[in-house]
This record gives sequence, structure tokens and C-alpha cells, in this order.
Amino acid sequence: MIIFLIEDNEIIAKGLEYTLQQEGFDVMIAHNVEQAKEKLSNQVNLVIVDITLPDGDGFELCTYIKNKFDIPIIFLTARDEETDIVLGLDLGADD
Repeated sequence: MIIFLIEDNEIIAKGLEYTLQQEGFDVMIAHNVEQAKEKLSNQVNLVIVDITLPDGDGFELCTYIKNKFDIPIIFLTARDEETDIVLGLDLGADD
């Protein structure tokens, strides 16, 4: 299973990559929206995306992914406002 992690903080990304690999997952990483769009493919089984990215946001990226692929998306973020949660789910995020 390939998990695509989109996280701009390299320390968080490396920690998550290590943890997911220890559980037997293959992990791809992108640090911004542009890289994510370039690397995204049908081989990806799950996307984990941060909302705040340096060249856009995870909400915009979620819409892009859902329009092109049938891949589950999980938002991983420190933002916990109810409006952010509802918006993410309305855009098609799975969690």
C-alpha cells in the first residue's frame, strides 16, 4: 500500500514516514502543492495532507485530487476549528 504524505514541515514528514514504514507501508512525500500534483498517480492508495502548505492549501489540493482520482484523503493538521473540519469533509476528505 502506498501512502502519499503532503506535509511542508520536514521534521513532521520524516517522523510520519518512519512510523508508516515501520508498519509496512510505502510512503511518498511532497512538501507543497506543486510537488504533490507532479507526483500524484493512480498507484497511491491513501493521501494524508496538511491544510497549510507554502504554495496553496490542503483544501484546494483535496478538490484537485478528488476531481482526478478516486483516492481516500485524510487531513492531518493542527487547525481544529469546526469550520475547517466541515469544509474538509464537504470537499471530499474521508477524515
